[in-house]
Amino acid sequence: MANLYSKIHRLKAQGWTWDKFLQEIEKHYPAGLEEKTLKAHFKQPHRKASNHVTQAIETVHNIYFPSPFPEDIEALVRIYNRLLKNTSHAPTDENINDLSLFISGELKQSRNQNLLRDVRLHWLKANIYFDQLPNLRQSGNKALLLETKNTAIKHYYLAIELINHHNATQNPPSVSEFVLYKLQQNILACHLNSVVPDKRLTDKAVLNHLKESDFFLQSKTVLEQEPFQWVVARNGLRFSSITKNKDDCQWFFNALIKSNKHFEDLNYSPVGYPAIINSMEFDWAIEHILNDKNRIQDE
Repeated sequence: MANLYSKIHRLKAQGWTWDKFLQEIEKHYPAGLEEKTLKAHFKQPHRKASNHVTQAIETVHNIYFPSPFPEDIEALVRIYNRLLKNTSHAPTDENINDLSLFISGELKQSRNQNLLRDVRLHWLKANIYFDQLPNLRQSGNKALLLETKNTAIKHYYLAIELINHHNATQNPPSVSEFVLYKLQQNILACHLNSVVPDKRLTDKAVLNHLKESDFFLQSKTVLEQEPFQWVVARNGLRFSSITKNKDDCQWFFNALIKSNKHFEDLNYSPVGYPAIINSMEFDWAIEHILNDKNRIQDE
């Protein structure tokens, strides 16, 4: 779920030397990587990775940071994702509906006997509803759109509740704060995807959710643990700008620079994202915080 830059930093943060890092790659991915290539991706969020680099890092990361969820449910998630991508066969909707029915039955029988299994089932159930939102928005069926959005959000919150319960038991494996962040991010995305793009910055439901939810708090928790998570910092700055929260804009901008010094330049464009200066969602932050006159940085 994390990007390649963050996965490299997460592995390196275990205390590995570069020699140790390269040895681990060669051990689990015999084709290996050159040291200069590994270091370049460690330093540059804008560097696009080849399939070879991606496979090498993914292989090692999956070994040292495996999913905390049961393998059979992770397989179910992969099946669902393949169904979404398979547009060549007409019965896709029927298959997804059957999968959703199966998940409901599994949850009904489980009754939280295996918390992490139920977490992933609720998460998958939420994803199924979430992925319907764009088509429902375009169809104009507002009642069904609202019902579907609320159902997705309900299952995401149930997943969060069960994770917190599991972590409180201190039974391994512990679920990371980053996983909880991803669920908070998905809940926010439910609100965003229910609104046409040009109205998202001013939509009351979106703004109210940002002000009342734990999205910003969870973002800060992740960044305190993993300061290299530049996507989390960038999203925090983005939505702080939308809510016109000056203190949070400053906090997340400092966090973004801490993740990588390249972000001091507002024209900097990392992989998969436009430069901050070119995204209207950051306009308020640029005017009130990020311009040279107003900019304040941590020492």
